[in-house]
Amino acid sequence: MSAAFGLTAAEARLAARLASGDGINAAAIALGIGRETARTQLRAVFAKTNTHRQAELATLVTRLRLSRMMTDW
Repeated sequence: MSAAFGLTAAEARLAARLASGDGINAAAIALGIGRETARTQLRAVFAKTNTHRQAELATLVTRLRLSRMMTDW
C-alpha cells in the first residue's frame, strides 16, 4: 500500500491498524504514538489515498489486500 500511494512506513502502519478495525485512539496506543500524531498521520493518509473517512480507507486497504492475494494465487 505504501508503494501504491507514497505513504511513509508510519502512515502505512496506521492505515493497516485502522483497516483492521482499530479506532484512532487504539491504533495510536498500539503503535506507541500520541493521539495527535496519529491524527496528523491520518490526515496525510486521507490526502494521499483520496479518502475522507476511516471506512473508505478500510475498504481501499481491503481491496488492495484482495488484489494482491489474487495476483499471488
